[in-house]
Amino acid sequence: MNIYWYKTVRFYVKLGLRSYFKNTKAYGIENIPKNKPILFVSNHRNGLIDPIMIATTSSRIHLFLTRASAFKNPIANSLLRSINMIPIYRIRDGVDSIQRNQEIFEACYNEFKKNGSVLMFPEGNHGLLRRLRPLSKGFTRIAFGYIDKYSKKNLIIIPVGLNYSNMQEKASSISVYYGKPILVNDFYDPENENDAIELLKEKVSDTLKELSTHIDDVENHVKIERVLIHKDIDFLNPVKTNKIIAETSDWDIPIAIQKPKKTFYQTIIQILFRTNTVIPILIWNSLKHKSNDIVLIPTFRYGLSIGLIPLFYFLQSLVVSYFSNPYWGFVYFISSILLLMLYKNSVQTDSFTTNPS
Repeated sequence: MNIYWYKTVRFYVKLGLRSYFKNTKAYGIENIPKNKPILFVSNHRNGLIDPIMIATTSSRIHLFLTRASAFKNPIANSLLRSINMIPIYRIRDGVDSIQRNQEIFEACYNEFKKNGSVLMFPEGNHGLLRRLRPLSKGFTRIAFGYIDKYSKKNLIIIPVGLNYSNMQEKASSISVYYGKPILVNDFYDPENENDAIELLKEKVSDTLKELSTHIDDVENHVKIERVLIHKDIDFLNPVKTNKIIAETSDWDIPIAIQKPKKTFYQTIIQILFRTNTVIPILIWNSLKHKSNDIVLIPTFRYGLSIGLIPLFYFLQSLVVSYFSNPYWGFVYFISSILLLMLYKNSVQTDSFTTNPS
């Protein structure tokens, strides 16, 4: 991996996050040890945006374990590997997936030997609902496998909770919670391997449920979410939200929830932005329904916004420079970026994640 390329990409996508989301905040960064091997384990809700959030809020340079299907396209394969992502295989990826994963595990062990860090999402896939799904045992195999191979080495797990006000909408907000370190060695027991795996899974699962909003009742998820929104709950604060979920027994709500009306200022800003960004918006409208996975729509929108929109503004600034002078081209480009930021702050989003638009 080219460290300078990685840092350049991280810097650029971090700028993109500032222009795409209203607020991004990270808590518990002090829980991340320096110069120690770490396995970061996170809940997974929002496609590629999840690892981007962790990469840009943690100072550690991660080796990212990503589902193998994302690497099928040769261009995607080259790009993902260039930013330190490597495939992790599941049974559905073929009968030889276990053998192929052994190479990936060795790459993780080598990263740990260098006091590096690995990030993985043990739920195995992403999902819309505000809940932690059952964890696979893959992360325990990596963690215990490292201790098996290097018996005198310690390994730490840092659980990470990702929380979205509304992950399907632009201009929403995100909070990232880094939990306290979990020493894998305390759970390592080669004579009772299955029990050790279950104990570690339970510990990590319980911690992730504390660091992210967890609505355990899937059948009534929509109703519970609606009541929480009616109570004006801050989904970016999982501790408070989970406490209210635990203490509430009546999930009936008699009235519909309405979005607040736009102000005149918000309307003007949005008209100006859409007029100035009409071509990227038309391109997005033609592409957004082509994804078979609605959870990936925010990732596609984010990628388009940090790639196409700045390019479009740059090309328009060249046109302005050509017909006037470079000064006015520069003024136009800066004004367009400022208008983008004003637009981001003017967009109103609700908190629903179960019925994405």
